[in-house]
Amino acid sequence: MKDEISGFMEYLGLDSKMCELKVMEIWNECVGETIAKYSTPVEIRRNKLLVVVQNSVWRYELSMKRKEIIDALNSYLVKIDNKKLIKEIVFV
Repeated sequence: MKDEISGFMEYLGLDSKMCELKVMEIWNECVGETIAKYSTPVEIRRNKLLVVVQNSVWRYELSMKRKEIIDALNSYLVKIDNKKLIKEIVFV
């Protein structure tokens, strides 16, 4: 039954939207409380996560940790959905 539902969700294009929602939910857990306080994930388009950051200092700091954040998000997504969604992060 799970496979049929997953297939139907994929057919409708909702599987990627569900993954997007999961990324928004797990952001705090993956980046930590301090970073989460100064940044907010907004949307995902074509495997690119857009994150609004409070100021330029944090934007620079997060850009230095970009790969680490992508790996943390994708490792969590692989555990629950068996797919990697995030290929790039843009901090604005």
